[in-house]
Amino acid sequence: MIAGALFERSLNHLLRQSPGAAEALARHAGASVRFDLTLAQVDFRIADDGCFSEAEVDAPDAVIRPTPALIARLPFFGREALRDADYSGDPALLATLDRVFRQLDWDVEADLAPLVGDIAAHRLHALGRDALAGLAHAFSALGHNAGEYVVEEAELMARAIDVARFNRAVDMLADDVARLEARLRLLEAGHA
Repeated sequence: MIAGALFERSLNHLLRQSPGAAEALARHAGASVRFDLTLAQVDFRIADDGCFSEAEVDAPDAVIRPTPALIARLPFFGREALRDADYSGDPALLATLDRVFRQLDWDVEADLAPLVGDIAAHRLHALGRDALAGLAHAFSALGHNAGEYVVEEAELMARAIDVARFNRAVDMLADDVARLEARLRLLEAGHA
């Protein structure tokens, strides 16, 4: 599978760029991990050197399923987005995978430098980082503006202060009803 081989190469490349990552996984050599991508499943075994090797697995030791939240957040939050995946399987292996995935750090400049030179790689990396930060800011502002429009202009949702006032009024009404019921019981008991 071409996608599986590309995924394997990418993961192993990141493992080699992150100090201690492969060594941490080497303690789980022989264990299997399935990345369940909904449309496809990619199974790996952890090799003796701590890298992943594509393998067919009937019952994996750990399963990682990306969620829609992970896919939406990945371009903007990188490693932090991995918190939004669903994990199941061997707790020790999952803890190690979580630790390793959080420390993965793609050294973009090191990968670009042989192709375009050190200075251009640094500038391209800065440009890409700034572009992603700009996109994240734009999406954040868009979400804020859309929320404000829905609440203030279109009045499709209630403002937080209006909801709080309504809740206080409902609580006061419930208290008044409880007092009225207590008075009615006293009156009924007095006439009985």
